[in-house]
Amino acid sequence: MPVLEKFGGIVVRLIYDRTLGARLHAFYEGAELVVALQPLRVLQGEVPQWVREWVLRWAREHMTEVTQFAGMAVPAARWPDPRLNAGWAYPSHV
Repeated sequence: MPVLEKFGGIVVRLIYDRTLGARLHAFYEGAELVVALQPLRVLQGEVPQWVREWVLRWAREHMTEVTQFAGMAVPAARWPDPRLNAGWAYPSHV
């Protein structure tokens, strides 16, 4: 999962899954927040309210860059196959 941002103890990472697509994972003090990108919404997670608000605001402000980085402008048929370890493969411990 590439790290997109670090701020105030929050680490925002991007994860891609062929089934669920790209989404953000924000980590703060051992807690995790999962955010869908399109549409932008919290999928799950328990973090302090200020962390949730910061992550959603950050995602709105950086949506263009995040979606370009994730390749969301590219048709789904052209997404890299994670089995080829093209930079999107999950770490073995996940």
